[in-house]
Amino acid sequence: MTDPGGDPIDVYSRVDYRRMVAWPERIRREAPFLRKVLRRLPDPSVVDLGCGTGEHTRFLAAEGLRAVGVDRSEAMLEKALERELPANLEFVRADLRELGERLKGEFGGAISLGNTLVHITEEAELRGFLESLAVLLLPGAPFLFQILNYRRIFEQEIRYLPLNFRPDGDREIVFLRLMEHLPGGRVRFCPTTLRYHPDADPPVELVRSKAVELRGWRRAQLEPLLRAAGFEVEAEFGDMQGGAFQAHESSDLVLLSRKR
Repeated sequence: MTDPGGDPIDVYSRVDYRRMVAWPERIRREAPFLRKVLRRLPDPSVVDLGCGTGEHTRFLAAEGLRAVGVDRSEAMLEKALERELPANLEFVRADLRELGERLKGEFGGAISLGNTLVHITEEAELRGFLESLAVLLLPGAPFLFQILNYRRIFEQEIRYLPLNFRPDGDREIVFLRLMEHLPGGRVRFCPTTLRYHPDADPPVELVRSKAVELRGWRRAQLEPLLRAAGFEVEAEFGDMQGGAFQAHESSDLVLLSRKR
């Protein structure tokens, strides 16, 4: 998306993902699975693609890895940089579709969590991203990514994700995530932040909202593109704890592939 002058609009400046997620609890919950996935790295370095506010990237750095977080959102990266950077941590502003132009060097692994890859909506662009990533990764390097289970979303015509409540002083922040199904496997995704104060009038305040078009990729579409770029799918999971994938029940699709 661009503004009238042709520059990218940072739609993520209107969504506070750091407040949306209970990050310490999430990192503790996912850490054992991430450690298991990343224990066979050909080099102690990992790139975090679509790093957002950088919590997973900082976890990787705390594990002793050279960690580079990549995101196109200036607002997200500003939050990622609020804390001091250790020597083995770096953040780079880049669109994943321009990965080959913006990131240099070799890495022992890559992750992309939080429904990031669905922001690449064209097959040719996704293919180009995967090919660029393969160039950056050493042979045997794992690539772990997590997106929503769009097979379930489309088959069950799911229009929203579960509400998320976070404390905000004597009020609550409520995160509402609506989805409108569009032709061609696309989704208009509308994350919205509300503030709930039962004693106020009105009791619910709209804090911020945005809409972005996504592509609901499914494994049957992703695996041929991964294979063509030089990856082999090694395992499939239904969550970031390594749970089994159930096509009609799992909320997430987590794929672990490895560069040939």
